[in-house]
Amino acid sequence: MTDTRLASEPHPHGRANFLTPAYLWVAGLQGWRALAFCAVLGAIANFAFPPFHIWPLYAVALSGLVWSLDGARLTPKPRRAALWRVGAFGFTYYLVGMHWIAWAFLVNPDAYLIFIWMPLIALPGLLSAILAGAIYLVFPYWCAGPARLIIFSSAFMIAEWFRASLFGIGGFPWNMPGMIWAPGEAISQSASLWGIYGLSALTLVAMASPAVLTDTRQRGSTASRAAPLIVAAIVFGALWGWGAKRLGEASAEAPTGPMVRMVDTGVPQAVKHQPEAAEAIVERFIRLSGPATANSPSIVIWPEGAVPYYLFGWDPALRAITESLGARKLIIGTARVEDLRGPDEKAYNSLAVLSGHSDVHGALAWYDKHMLVPFGEFVPFSGVLKNIGLKTLQDLAPGGFEPGPQPASVSVDGIPPFGPLICYEAIFPGLSPNGTDRPQWLVNISIDAWFGDLFGPGQHAAQARYRAIEEGLPMARVASRGETGMIDAYGRWTARATVADPKLYGADPDGWRSAVVDARIPVALPATPYSNWRDGLFWLMFVGLNLGLFVLPRR
Repeated sequence: MTDTRLASEPHPHGRANFLTPAYLWVAGLQGWRALAFCAVLGAIANFAFPPFHIWPLYAVALSGLVWSLDGARLTPKPRRAALWRVGAFGFTYYLVGMHWIAWAFLVNPDAYLIFIWMPLIALPGLLSAILAGAIYLVFPYWCAGPARLIIFSSAFMIAEWFRASLFGIGGFPWNMPGMIWAPGEAISQSASLWGIYGLSALTLVAMASPAVLTDTRQRGSTASRAAPLIVAAIVFGALWGWGAKRLGEASAEAPTGPMVRMVDTGVPQAVKHQPEAAEAIVERFIRLSGPATANSPSIVIWPEGAVPYYLFGWDPALRAITESLGARKLIIGTARVEDLRGPDEKAYNSLAVLSGHSDVHGALAWYDKHMLVPFGEFVPFSGVLKNIGLKTLQDLAPGGFEPGPQPASVSVDGIPPFGPLICYEAIFPGLSPNGTDRPQWLVNISIDAWFGDLFGPGQHAAQARYRAIEEGLPMARVASRGETGMIDAYGRWTARATVADPKLYGADPDGWRSAVVDARIPVALPATPYSNWRDGLFWLMFVGLNLGLFVLPRR
């Protein structure tokens, strides 16, 4: 039942406990002070995410927001107050967490700086509107009791799921709430059961549960109010115990799979498409990949968009690369085009598998990226936005790439079947092939040079590691100016690239940051529950959680 008391009336005190002074202060904030407080909460919540993982700050942020929503009930227009408070929280929550998108607009500022308002204002504004809208819809059912914990968590989770499905063929599931738990550690292992969405739903309930330690009800002791927090502690204690046992039972034997060399030149994105850099990039990749010898790794991986032109339209580079391979196989990110300059020209952001004869016989296999980056690789609502001069940020296909089919395992002689994930695709749970097409490992290639040097690269790598946990598959990750290395099926790094030794590979050009690492492919686990059922367990959990509204006090 909604409390319609006005802000001018005395604040309800309920039963006092040690949190009452803080609660009354937060609930008593009105006007711009309440909005500013919520905005601060949204900003500090980001320090729970990679690379920090200070998860108690997420509990502070969500509990503070719940208390502020309690205060919104005291205003003349409670739903409107709730809408603006959550909007203020959401704007800074998404702005700080996704600030790295603005870096991409600075790579070529002459062309794109005029549009920087899009990642700094439009995107966080849109995402915060989704979150605020979800709370607005359920706010008539807000109450003083512990049921508001489920109302809040369910609305927040539905908003997060919805924004992960935006833009038709895309979506933006970046920094889902479950990401506050470091991948590869005990609690993260539960993603193998219900995926990042299931872990996120549990995380929202647990992190908001301290808020119900105090409320406006006259009945109930502090001990009874602590029941949701105690249950949350028991649940996450059990998850930690189960995850620790799972990790403890993991084989300690060294991987026996094929040896892989993962290579990144670390060329700055602003330099990459300068004509004078093209040959230097190819030469550096070849130097870092090393000669083809009996002892060299049989598989070499280069990142997304490794070379600055269409490789199969650049004969000298293609010939130099294939001649350097010998008997090895190269997994490389390169754009390709069909019907070049013809009426049906189509460009694709692709992954190719090359051999030493691919300059004559072509690639052994192709995978065309399925999930494209909005504004980076295609322009949503292009009929309107292209009229104001907006084009995609990448240089090879300013008009945009075409999406490829759903990812399928890539099978080539000499390489264990692998599931391809190009850049942005690694943030999507459930995209990897499964069932009878389940691969033996995953390959994630990326250009993290777009992300700047703050939170972005680390967050991207953490999300990729969650895909390994969900699928129970090891992953080779090669990211330009990002985190490169081999990840086991539990989301743990088994090898990480370090700065290339200039004594072995020569010195980098100024501003470049070459990295290289060799590692064997770890063993794959049997298909996980998430691999088999995808988000089925999450939705069962979500429905079960909301059944709690019928048993929890709402007055």
